[in-house]
Amino acid sequence: EEEEDVGVWMKDCILDHFKEKQIPLTIKYIDPTYMIRAVPANAQDSVYCSVLAQHAVHGAMAGFTGVTVAKVYEKLVYLPTLALAKQETKKINPKGRWMSRLIFSTQQPDLAPEMLMTRVRSLKVDTAVRNSSVPVSLNMVLDPGDEVHRLEVINLSSKFPSRNVPTTMKDAIFNPNLFLDNEAWTTQSFQKWNVDDNKGRTTLQMLRSGPRKTLHWDPTDPDFAAAIVTCGGICPGLNSVIRELVKTLTGYGIKKIYGIIGGFKGCVEPETWIELTAEGVQGIHTQGGSILVSDRGNPPHSEIAKSLASKGIRSYFVLGGDGTHKGAMQTFDAMQEINYECSVIGIPKTIDNDIALLDTSFGFDTASTEAAKAIESAYVESTTNANCIGLVKLMGRHCGFIAAMATLAARVVDICLIPEMNISQEKLLDHVAEVMRKKKQAVIVVAEGCGDTLITSDSSKTDAGGNKVLADIGPYIKDEILAHCKKLGLPCSIKYIDPTYMIRSVPANAYDSLYCATLAQQAVHGAMAGYSGISVGKVDERYVMLPIHAVTSKGTRHVDVNGRMFERLMATTNQPSFAP
Repeated sequence: EEEEDVGVWMKDCILDHFKEKQIPLTIKYIDPTYMIRAVPANAQDSVYCSVLAQHAVHGAMAGFTGVTVAKVYEKLVYLPTLALAKQETKKINPKGRWMSRLIFSTQQPDLAPEMLMTRVRSLKVDTAVRNSSVPVSLNMVLDPGDEVHRLEVINLSSKFPSRNVPTTMKDAIFNPNLFLDNEAWTTQSFQKWNVDDNKGRTTLQMLRSGPRKTLHWDPTDPDFAAAIVTCGGICPGLNSVIRELVKTLTGYGIKKIYGIIGGFKGCVEPETWIELTAEGVQGIHTQGGSILVSDRGNPPHSEIAKSLASKGIRSYFVLGGDGTHKGAMQTFDAMQEINYECSVIGIPKTIDNDIALLDTSFGFDTASTEAAKAIESAYVESTTNANCIGLVKLMGRHCGFIAAMATLAARVVDICLIPEMNISQEKLLDHVAEVMRKKKQAVIVVAEGCGDTLITSDSSKTDAGGNKVLADIGPYIKDEILAHCKKLGLPCSIKYIDPTYMIRSVPANAYDSLYCATLAQQAVHGAMAGYSGISVGKVDERYVMLPIHAVTSKGTRHVDVNGRMFERLMATTNQPSFAP
C-alpha cells in the first residue's frame, strides 16, 4: 500500500494551523530523497565498500557460506546470515543516546501525546543472536599471558571536596538510564588472529564517558568559568567542537565561557580572550578553521596555570594533537603544584589520524574525502592531456593515512608513496617510466612526510611547535621524474596539485560534524563530574575517558607496512615494492 507523503502532509498542516492563528508564514519544502542515495560514496564509504567486497570474496574462496561480512566494534567479521535475518531492523531508540543527542541539539520538547508511554526498544535482537550462537568459555577466548588492564582516571574529588550537586541536565536527558556512574567500565573487544596466536595480548578497560547523576561542580556558582583553546594546525571540525562545548556548558547552566585566542600563547594573555555564548556560536560549525585562531608554541605551563586561576577557570578544554595533550598535562601538573582545582580535559585533534588507541580522529574523514577530489582532478588532467602525469602531494608528516585512504577511495592511483615505505628512488623512477610506456598517463600520490625519507631535510630547522621543517617532496619528485623521462626519451608533462591547506580548511562533513559534537558533549560531561587530566575519544565504537598519559605515551600511529591497509593499497595501485 502506497504511503501518504508525510512531507507534503506536514507542510499543509502547518500552513493551515498558522492561517487559523492568522500568523504569516511561507514554507520552502525540500525533498532530497533520491538525491542522497544517488550520489557517489565519500572517502570513508568508498573504502568501506571495497573492504567489505574483498572480505566477502576471501570468505567465499575459503569455503564459508551462509555468512555476511560486517564491521562490529571496529573489527571486520563474518556473521551467520540467519542470525541477521531473524533480527528486527535497527531503529533509533526513542529512549537512547541518539535520541537524547537529537533532542539536545534541536531543543525540541517531548512531542508524544499526553499519557502515552514511549515504547522501549525490543530485546528480540539479542535473543535472535543468542539463539544463533554457541556459548564459549573465557578459556576459549583468552590465552595464557593475556591480561586486562584498567586505565584509571583522575577525579578531583580525590583531592578536593566535591559539591555533590544533582545534575542540572535532567530535563535535557530525559531517560534516567543514560546517566552513568563511576563504575561504568567498558573493555576492548577480544581478538585472536589464528591458532598460532598465543603471544599474549593486553586488553584495556576504560571508563565510559557520558552524563553523571551527581556533579562535582555547582553550575550555579557565579564564580565558575570555563575556557576553550585550540592549538596546533587547523582541521575540519574545530568549530563544531567549540560550538557543542559552549552549547553543552550552557545546558548545564554555566554562564561564563571564555574562548582563548591564539593557542597556548593566548592562555597567558587573558585580556585577549573573548566571551562565548550559545547564540554567538550557533552557526560556526558551517565555517572551516577555528574562530579561536589556532597557533603553535608553548609558554611556561606554570604561567598558564596561574593565568587560568586568575580568571577563575574551573573547566579547561584543550583541542589538539599529541604535543598539545602533553602541554595540557603539564598545565594540569602545574595546577596541582599551586593546589588549584580545575578540570583539564583534552579533545584529541589531528588530521593525520595518528593518535594511538582511538578508532579515528575527527576531521580525518572530511580531509580524506577532499583529498580524493584532488586525486580525481589529477586523473582528469592525466587522461585528457597527452603523455601526462597527475602528481598530488598530500598531508602526512610521519604517517600516510590520508594519502592511503584517499588513494583507496579514488581507485585511479598508479603509485602512492607514504613515509612508512622504504623507497629506492631508482626503482621508483624506473616504474614511473614503465607505467608511462604502457599507459601514456599516470596518477601519483605522495605524502609530505616523504620529504624526510625519500630526500633528507635540514634537521636544524623547526617550526614554532618544535616540529622539523620538511623538504618539499612535491617539486622535488616532479623534477626528478621529468629529468628521468627526458633521459629515456619519453615524452612527459606533469600537472602538479598541492591541496595541503584546502583539505584541512573546509567545514566538517556530516560524519565528522556529528563525531565532533559527541566528543564535545562527552568532554563537558566529564568536566562537570570532576574528572581531570583526561581526554575523550571513541575506542571500539564506545565513547570513553582516557588518562592523557595513555594517549601521549603510546606515540603516534603509523600505517603498518605488513598490515591490511597497506596490502589493500598495494593491490589497488598494483605498484611493486620500491624497497632497495
